[in-house]
Amino acid sequence: MVVQLLIMSAVLGAGTFAVGMLPLSYAFSKNHLERLFALGTGLLLGAALGVIIPEGIETVVEASENEEVPTNRISLALIIGFILMLIIEQLISPNAHSHSLDYLPTSLPKGSAVTDISEVEFDAELGDLSQGISSLERDPTPPSTQASDASANRERAFTLLIGLVFHGCADGLALGVANLSKAAPGATSAISFVVFLALILHKAPTALAFTTSLLSTNLPRPDCKKYLAIFCLSTPLSAIVSYMAFSFFGDSNGSNNLIGTALLISGGTFLYVATVLQPVSNHSPSSGDPHPAARVFFIATGMFVPFVLSAVIGHGH
Repeated sequence: MVVQLLIMSAVLGAGTFAVGMLPLSYAFSKNHLERLFALGTGLLLGAALGVIIPEGIETVVEASENEEVPTNRISLALIIGFILMLIIEQLISPNAHSHSLDYLPTSLPKGSAVTDISEVEFDAELGDLSQGISSLERDPTPPSTQASDASANRERAFTLLIGLVFHGCADGLALGVANLSKAAPGATSAISFVVFLALILHKAPTALAFTTSLLSTNLPRPDCKKYLAIFCLSTPLSAIVSYMAFSFFGDSNGSNNLIGTALLISGGTFLYVATVLQPVSNHSPSSGDPHPAARVFFIATGMFVPFVLSAVIGHGH
């Protein structure tokens, strides 16, 4: 499982970085990104409700042996995961409570690949992706204020980076623990692959929005690449560290209890991202957005994919 986790981590990090580099050269249709976001939201919900949470419950129950089903422990773990993401969004990343895109500037600085901000759909994940550029001026900045604005923009970009890194670490916990599931080998491969798929389709559009946000703050391109690399490394490194940390507990029931609890906490974080940061129902159709029926289709399709994959690869464990 170690080799599998290393491969997944490498592909996740490299793939996210490659996608994040695209805004430096290409423009993207908001319509296409809306569909990708909807599919990613469905995958997160499906992974949480259809794979991670059931697997966590099964692991905790099996570890309890002759005891009654530990419903309190199960519910507490889910609540902790949900609150963890709430703390990251509301406290660690300032202004993250504002998810509105109404005050985004209509254009990015000259030289950016994306010239019309309306073509880019910003992930609601850690609303700073939109809030971080909401105060930029539409008109050229007077020379007397350029230095202070540059400092403020750099601070805003760094705050955004910190928020996304913490979120990436929470995602890494899910991937690392999924590779430690004590289920049958086939089922273990199923849950880890499903979590990996959900994460990579969730982080691809986030990386696009992150890079575009950095460009809009006039951050030098070399720094944009550094910030993007740090963001892309957060989830793979967290996954590896989580895997190593839980591996030290061995194969005891106590270890199974911890792993099951960690899976449930991860499920809680996924639920928060999919229902609060990327709201399923809070969608205001605008020009170029997918039709509501299309959005429902992509979300529903994404939700069924983890279930089907888990049933096929894990043989219905």
